Amino acid sequence: MKAGSKVYLFHSGMGTVKKAICAGDVLSVYREYPSDISSESKVVGKVRILIPLGDYYFKGEMVEGEARPGDLAKKGIVACYITPLA
Repeated sequence: MKAGSKVYLFHSGMGTVKKAICAGDVLSVYREYPSDISSESKVVGKVRILIPLGDYYFKGEMVEGEARPGDLAKKGIVACYITPLA
């Protein structure tokens, strides 16, 4: 998914996530690697939150870089999984 693509972000539904992430926020997208390959994660893009979708999803739009299903979008200590569909 490249800049301009719509993405869906799955989260735990906990109040801390809902308080920390709001429409209009821009989150960094990280690609996590297995520990036997690398101990680091890499920023691969940025996603803007458009709207919440129910209790466990946000709809977003890629504004920079790329994302793949399974990448993490993070803001502070909270994170969401990038998913192909809500």
